[in-house]
Amino acid sequence: MDNQNINEKRMRQLRRKQRRRRRMILTFLGILLAYLAGYMVGSGKMDQTIASVSSRDTVDPGSGAGIGKAENPVQIARNMMNTQEGEITVAAPEDYSEEEVMQKLESLSEDERYETILNQMNEYPYELLKDLANNPEMASFVANYPSLSGDSGKGSISKEELKEKCPLFLQWDERWGAFTYGNESMIAVSGCGPTALSMVIVGLTHNQEATPDNIADFAMNNGYYLQGTGTKWSLMTEGAAEYKINSEMIPSDKKRMEQSLDEGGFLICSMGQGDFTLAGHFIVIYGYNKKGFQVNDPFCLYRSNQEWTYSQLENQIKSIWVLKNEV
Repeated sequence: MDNQNINEKRMRQLRRKQRRRRRMILTFLGILLAYLAGYMVGSGKMDQTIASVSSRDTVDPGSGAGIGKAENPVQIARNMMNTQEGEITVAAPEDYSEEEVMQKLESLSEDERYETILNQMNEYPYELLKDLANNPEMASFVANYPSLSGDSGKGSISKEELKEKCPLFLQWDERWGAFTYGNESMIAVSGCGPTALSMVIVGLTHNQEATPDNIADFAMNNGYYLQGTGTKWSLMTEGAAEYKINSEMIPSDKKRMEQSLDEGGFLICSMGQGDFTLAGHFIVIYGYNKKGFQVNDPFCLYRSNQEWTYSQLENQIKSIWVLKNEV
């Protein structure tokens, strides 16, 4: 049996479990409402009680909730960072099983986006759902994924982003996240390399054409993508040179990293297992201050909103490149 049939069988089993759980919940709520209605007869409180049991908290459309398309996913994710329950945090990624992925998504089903996802599970690649289980910032993108285009050249960069020192681009931005990267994946899942290089090129040269989807297209057409593995390290050197960017590998040394940043360069780091990834990932370091290094993580806004000390990063860094404009 091929992998597609195995995945479809698993998804059908998971959907059956989901329907059984929903029936149990509805049955329980029906019994509870019937009991409350009988108990409150004549008290004048029945309508109020039923309303309090069945109502949901409403969400300001500007918060990023709901399934409307995200015109500015970074801003939407920033708005999501604070809720009535407190700040949304994103922990280090975990290698969830399929059952654990479903349990995590079902636990959030009161959110309209997750309900949409659960109702059309067969529309999503499993790896995308697993990423969502690790990063709730992706919820709007995943809910809208079935309607998004997988064609390159659709992405665009705003005037505000062009003015930033090093704009944060997220892999799962609707402008490019659904674009195919490799035979069986997409930028949202495996496009951290092109997205990281895109941030650096735009920050250094203000090239509006250097969107993550165009960089991903360039990588695939020029041999910088290795099927089954991901982005080759040579994209950060030979590939960067095609965009008139000088790049060299440097040692993972705190003083050398700070010096490179002081000289106007940006750092792209290949990361190993730890706070950012289970296997491999690219991040951008664009500055530093007394608290630590300033990071643009193409997969996560939460991790991009904090400084990282050298001691936190040094054992996770596999390789570093400093990229600068050609002189």
